Amino acid sequence: MTLSGAVFAANYGIIRYLAADFHVFELVFFRNFFGVLVLVPFLWRSRHEISRPRRPGIIMMRGLLQTGSSSLWFYGVTVIPLVTATSLMLVEPVIGSILAIFLLKEPNDPKRWLSVFLGLIGALIIIRPGLIEFSLGVSFILTAAIMWSGFLLLGKVQSRDDPIVIVIAYSSALTVLLSLVPALFFWVTPTFEQLILFIILGSVATAAYFCITNAYKAGDVTIVSPLNFMRTIFSAIVGFVVFSEIPEAWVWLGAAIIVVATTYLARAELQTTSAEERK
Repeated sequence: MTLSGAVFAANYGIIRYLAADFHVFELVFFRNFFGVLVLVPFLWRSRHEISRPRRPGIIMMRGLLQTGSSSLWFYGVTVIPLVTATSLMLVEPVIGSILAIFLLKEPNDPKRWLSVFLGLIGALIIIRPGLIEFSLGVSFILTAAIMWSGFLLLGKVQSRDDPIVIVIAYSSALTVLLSLVPALFFWVTPTFEQLILFIILGSVATAAYFCITNAYKAGDVTIVSPLNFMRTIFSAIVGFVVFSEIPEAWVWLGAAIIVVATTYLARAELQTTSAEERK
């Protein structure tokens, strides 16, 4: 999980650097295109599991959500400090918990709502509405967090009927197609050096997801989840060293509260799952 935080932070730095020459839609296209190419060997090994999906409507919705979330996120990290954007995205598990209550009819218990309340307090401390201007970049990041929560939630639903390889392959391929269409209107042919950066962008993002998957496989959720905060720390380092950004103390305070909220949520979910298994 610590390694994934470092990889994601490097990813964000590359996005901001390339955003000076490329439109956000082209960034999303190349990131997902090379991300899919990295997955090809794994897809080939699991080719016998790939079949026609049972719920194509969910795949289409996930593709739209992934494309929209990535586009908003990519724009957000180019206009607000990296550490601020990364800290706000930490609310994603809390938002996902709300969506699960209303859409999947999961348990509506006080523990979940307490984590939601704490996460909201943390986000408000970071953006401080009324004290600082609520920027377009902040609104884009929060919208991206909501859309990404929906994307993950639908993935949970889809995985009940389809193998995980289908869940990953179809949504990723669809995101490439959906981002290509608007990217063509703003197309800029990358130089060789920029193409190398795009390859790194897609490759390291996929590597980060593998790191996260293995982290949750190897460690307890309540121990692993708080280490998401490492992404914020590494983003602060990249922002300071590369872009001369100095994080505010309010951002660290808000991020810490969000981490407490997500850790509490992860622990509550684990206890609920353990209780159900004992039954």
